[in-house]
Amino acid sequence: MGSHSGSEGWNALVDELKQLETFFPLLGIADEREEIQEEIRELEDLIAAAGAPDDEQSLRALNFLQAELAHKRLILARL
Repeated sequence: MGSHSGSEGWNALVDELKQLETFFPLLGIADEREEIQEEIRELEDLIAAAGAPDDEQSLRALNFLQAELAHKRLILARL
């Protein structure tokens, strides 16, 4: 009797967890979207503040930031 009610409890818990899993990804997408948008704003600010690069290292850093910005925008478009 004890093990039967215990397994019923586990089954009920598993069913509830499955329901939560279907709900929470929707919340995660909104949070992820906001996080990506914030990262995009930060990258845009860094690029604007950097101005024109005056040496090779600065040019590589700027290229990296621009590539990251393009990558984040692509991620945002897919959300």
